[in-house]
Amino acid sequence: MEQKIPVRKFECTNCKYSDYRMSAMDVGETAERCPKCSGMMKVVGDEAPKWLSDLISQTSKYFEIEDFVAAQERAEFEGTAKDSKRSFKSLFSALKKMGYIPAMRSFGDSLRIIALKHPGVKPSRSWINVALLAATFLTTFLAGYFFLPFGGDVASSLLFSSSIMLLLGAHELGHVIAAMENGVNVSMPYFIPAPSTLGTFGAVINVKEPIPSRDALVEMGAAGPLMGFALAIPLTFIGLLRSVPDPSGLSLPFAPAAFVILQLGVFGYVPTAMQITPLAFAGWVAMVLTLFNLMPAGQLDGGHISRAVMSGEKHYAITRTLGFALLLSGLFYLESPLWVWGFLILFVFRSPHAGPLDDVSKLSKSRRNLALVSLVVFLLCLPVPLM
Repeated sequence: MEQKIPVRKFECTNCKYSDYRMSAMDVGETAERCPKCSGMMKVVGDEAPKWLSDLISQTSKYFEIEDFVAAQERAEFEGTAKDSKRSFKSLFSALKKMGYIPAMRSFGDSLRIIALKHPGVKPSRSWINVALLAATFLTTFLAGYFFLPFGGDVASSLLFSSSIMLLLGAHELGHVIAAMENGVNVSMPYFIPAPSTLGTFGAVINVKEPIPSRDALVEMGAAGPLMGFALAIPLTFIGLLRSVPDPSGLSLPFAPAAFVILQLGVFGYVPTAMQITPLAFAGWVAMVLTLFNLMPAGQLDGGHISRAVMSGEKHYAITRTLGFALLLSGLFYLESPLWVWGFLILFVFRSPHAGPLDDVSKLSKSRRNLALVSLVVFLLCLPVPLM
């Protein structure tokens, strides 16, 4: 049965600010304090406009409303629900159709539901994605041809470019699929060309809407690295089968544990240097990038996962600690890229992670297992010194 909610319009007698509140006061009575100037608020109406009636109607279907205050662009409800996780999921779908995005936070023994007017999602310009894809394919080909160990050979450079683009694409496609399954609007991947020895700085997607739940946060964080890693394993194995241990070949300063395990499986030992194939080198690069992406910091993929399993305060503390630790590692091992990653973590992720819209409900068992799988992959990508 739908709740009968008494609604009154209040107006500040001083600054004329107005809002709607849950109250049974009569028109003309004065009470409350203005949130803008602390002046007295006077009841000037006893009817809810349609937009507010619709918000109240939808919210009361899933939550027992105890109080609210609302203006045109924002409404805050206090209430309870027997199954807040399921109730919020239903409310999220209902309010999104109305042009609002809700968030849920703990508020004492109750819950606070904040409904914000959705500004709308701007359509992506797909030609930019296509142009960046073509540019990155070119720069990775040029990097393979001029800078990498198999350089000077067109076929090998094309194979490296195709492989690295495939692995980066699989990673971002995982994010896109997870976003679609959770009703989050995202762009298609933006590949990033770069005048570097690899020819790219990776790829990203633009998440255009807040992530609704802790479960969705884990899915969207884990899907990319897991899909990319799953593809990197067979490609690296095939590439190592065609690689040749050679003391005069490429000597990797370090390698992910998974790469070392594959070397042991192919060669029976870990060679100090190799005539490495483009496939194996692309797999090595993908594993190193997976390591960075799964670090439990900021808005990295691993940061999304770790934020889903802990509070915002703990997550921010881990982000800062990890960033400083990696930055200081450069004092002892300057050749390692870890200090650069520490710099990026500290100066790119300076603000705490916003968390999911539903920051109250706990992770489901299946998503906890997915987070554990991601942790295993992270450990498999940790570097093993080879020199």
